Amino acid sequence: MKKILFVLVTMLMVLVGCSDQQFMDETLANKALLPAENEFNALIEQARWGDGQAFLKLADCYLDGRGVEKDLFGMLCMVDQAEEFGGIRQMEDYMKNMPESSAFRMTYEAVEKILNKQVEEAKMMSEQLISKGVPDGYFVQGFMAIENGDTLGGLCLMEQAASQGSNFGNLMLYIPAFHKGKAPDTAKLTELAEKMPMVNTILAELYLGDYGIDMYDDQMAAHYYLKADEHACLGRRGARWLLRYHEAGKLQLSERDVKRLQILSGK
Repeated sequence: MKKILFVLVTMLMVLVGCSDQQFMDETLANKALLPAENEFNALIEQARWGDGQAFLKLADCYLDGRGVEKDLFGMLCMVDQAEEFGGIRQMEDYMKNMPESSAFRMTYEAVEKILNKQVEEAKMMSEQLISKGVPDGYFVQGFMAIENGDTLGGLCLMEQAASQGSNFGNLMLYIPAFHKGKAPDTAKLTELAEKMPMVNTILAELYLGDYGIDMYDDQMAAHYYLKADEHACLGRRGARWLLRYHEAGKLQLSERDVKRLQILSGK
């Protein structure tokens, strides 16, 4: 469940004649001159080459709402990517740098407390979030109910969280984990992926049979992995799969993208 939560962003054209490293160096050198949205997009391109520090800066963008909407899910996904690509040792190191009163930190720590069976503390934190008008407080309560075996009640709370703007609450209503072998609403997941690009990875894995649902489709898996890649949401596993798919003659990639995916895959 924790992996679903915390592992559950557009691309800039490279200047003609510049090497990939030159592009990244010039982007960093001119960062202060770029508007927030251009800065965000430049960081996306750096992260697509496996730059762990770029993932951390993208997490900051989601945290501060700089060039993108403020979003806990997006922030956590970028920190998770930073952890995978060596930008940070562990997610907790990033979270501890936030003020204790931060709604993002409180939500994260409340879920951690639920997983560690510290239910009363988690309940108190969820109530504090709700009193501050933070819809993720209902998500925390829904997650607590589900962990305690009340899936129906938990999903009702997720609906309340989603209706008030919680991306986490919205996602939890549609992730495959709660469908018990039945095909989830892929149309809704695709819609969510427009706002939360990491959902593309969930869709790709769904079409690879990762959730025990019989809907294998390698072409759809490739489609969603490529969508995830556009937004720097492709992990090592996805990069390796796309490379194998390309090598099997089922996907055309440019030499540049092959090189980039090789870097992402750890080759």
